Amino acid sequence: MGLRSWLLARLKHAFARDGHPGPSPQSSAHHASAAPAIPELAPGCPATDWEEVPAYLPVDPAEHRIACVIASAIAAGDHPESKMAVRSLSIANPEHRRVAAIAAALGAGALEQSSFTVKKIYRKKVLEETHAA
Repeated sequence: MGLRSWLLARLKHAFARDGHPGPSPQSSAHHASAAPAIPELAPGCPATDWEEVPAYLPVDPAEHRIACVIASAIAAGDHPESKMAVRSLSIANPEHRRVAAIAAALGAGALEQSSFTVKKIYRKKVLEETHAA
């Protein structure tokens, strides 16, 4: 049994339990056009209230030269005749790394043999500035 068939079976069971005849293609199309869906990151979390924390931050242009020389030297290795062009330079975001490490540690707390990959991190948007009076 695949994930899709399992979900369909669960939905049919839930609709039968509640006394509803089940979703029909016409009713779902009617409900979709009646109210525009607000994109959500998770149930109850509208995407308009959250901003993504970037995994990498751009590097200050003044520091480009040193980083490019070091990266080129490492990449060239034993091939001095090779040529390398660095197109962009970024550094790992410390906030993203810290939150990812904490989230993965909390997730793996009970399951020691598990592994987790944090794909995206969001933070709540600050809608008003607070100033000390």
